[in-house]
Amino acid sequence: MAIEAEDRVFPEGFLDPTLPRGYLSPSQFNMFRRCPKQWYYRYVLGLVAPPSISMLKGTLIHKGVEITHKRTIATGKPAPIDEVVQYLADDFKKRAEGIENWEETSAGAVQDDSIRGMRVYYRDAVPYITPVKSEHPFAIKVGDVPVYGVIDLVDRIVDTEMSLENDPENPNHVEVVSDLKTTSTTWTEQKLRQDPQMTFYALAEHTHRVRVDLLLDQKKGVSYKPMRTVRDAVDKRLLIEDVGEVVDQIKAGYFPRCDPTSYTCTLKFCGYYNRCRGRE
Repeated sequence: MAIEAEDRVFPEGFLDPTLPRGYLSPSQFNMFRRCPKQWYYRYVLGLVAPPSISMLKGTLIHKGVEITHKRTIATGKPAPIDEVVQYLADDFKKRAEGIENWEETSAGAVQDDSIRGMRVYYRDAVPYITPVKSEHPFAIKVGDVPVYGVIDLVDRIVDTEMSLENDPENPNHVEVVSDLKTTSTTWTEQKLRQDPQMTFYALAEHTHRVRVDLLLDQKKGVSYKPMRTVRDAVDKRLLIEDVGEVVDQIKAGYFPRCDPTSYTCTLKFCGYYNRCRGRE
């Protein structure tokens, strides 16, 4: 018998009824570690903060990337860029209605920025990617905790380090879990090596090779930067322990505010800031 949670179907016995959604997700885990109070507002009280401009850009580009790679998986060729751009323009009109404050920019500028980012990704990343899975959902147990998530991309690459010496004509292919991030700053090596989201994906896909694809939007323009790393048995063990501790705190009703000096504890980065800090 299958159990439904929201619009998803899970095997019987998979869900944990003591968790608000029956499961944890990488984004829930990251939010709780960033600020337990923010997680409480979102997943216990069910308060949905309006999307930010950066979230809108990221969502649009992710949709364009999904359309592009799924067409490649189905036909062997990516969706034409003009088709992708038209989809983004149409999708933008619907999503823009949810933006309450355009801050110091405009709807037109945000749409143009999103399309510009998609064109850069299409030009600099798509020709070198062999997608195996795109927007791929997974449901696994991390320790005893049910975890559900969606992997942006599983890419198949030539393993030049392990197999070329043995058989130059037939190198092995290794699946690499890739996550696309739209950001204005590059990642540090520490963040790349320790980011828990990538470890969740490595567990789900039974791989040690992971990659984050950065779409950097900076003053000098938009650029694509892939960064590769690994996840070993120790990384996976530590994540299992950390997930268990987070769930223990959730079940104990422990939801403290984060450090107020954190850059995320601001009106710009937290949709619950006024409510949490007593301004409402």
